[in-house]
Amino acid sequence: MNILVHLAMCLYLLAPTHAWAQEVSPKDPLSYPLRTYGFMLAVAILGGFVSWYAKVRRNEIPGGSVFHLIGEITTSAFAGMLTFFACEYANFPQLLTAALVGVSGHMGAKIITLVEEAAKKRIEQRAGVAS
Repeated sequence: MNILVHLAMCLYLLAPTHAWAQEVSPKDPLSYPLRTYGFMLAVAILGGFVSWYAKVRRNEIPGGSVFHLIGEITTSAFAGMLTFFACEYANFPQLLTAALVGVSGHMGAKIITLVEEAAKKRIEQRAGVAS
């Protein structure tokens, strides 16, 4: 009987610690609801579709090219998800995150190239400082 009382006391005292650990735990990509991913993907893909449509209107690509459309949508979805993760890491508000995801989806490969160039520049600066 005495062991049960001690066990109950320990569980009672540890319960707030468990709840606190859940609140301050680091963000996990698998912990977001599916509707959040669906919404962000839809915004990014819509941005890619708008980009594709603008290229068709400017006669840069043929309107009947399904491969261009698929490539644009795939690239915009990838860029949008990268932007979503970066915004979540930086604790941006959800409305700002959605806007940035849409813009990066519209930019597609351009945003990926910009991020790549910024990362290269930063690595080169750190390598220059370390030498």
